[in-house]
Amino acid sequence: MGEKQTDVTRPHGREQSIKMDIMGMIHSAENPFDIIYHVAKYLEKESAEDGYAAQVRANMRAVYGLALLDEKLMRDELGDVEERLGRIRHAYDTGDFTEEEKKRIKYAITLHETNIQRLKDRIHEAEINGTSLYLEKG
Repeated sequence: MGEKQTDVTRPHGREQSIKMDIMGMIHSAENPFDIIYHVAKYLEKESAEDGYAAQVRANMRAVYGLALLDEKLMRDELGDVEERLGRIRHAYDTGDFTEEEKKRIKYAITLHETNIQRLKDRIHEAEINGTSLYLEKG
């Protein structure tokens, strides 16, 4: 009675694709954070829970990137912040804004520039201290 019963009505390969993805990523020495994010995107799709993967990604960046100085996650975030700053600057240069709106946009630009410098400083610190949390492909 204590034996586990296998549900033979369930298709054998239902999760086969994600299982093979994970094994392929491990065998390719992919970054563990990329593997986790890939699984989070799969779970978001399967559960129809919009935003789940983005939340996982943000949490990984906050905990492992900034708190534990993981270089890859901080570089990923730096790229996103620089891209966002480019869009804000473009909007500022090409848009028709009131003086109050221009002040707010300039403030956003300053915040992004400060965040970029902070990330660059933290990445430099991680490079010096060698605090990467994953193995280099070799």
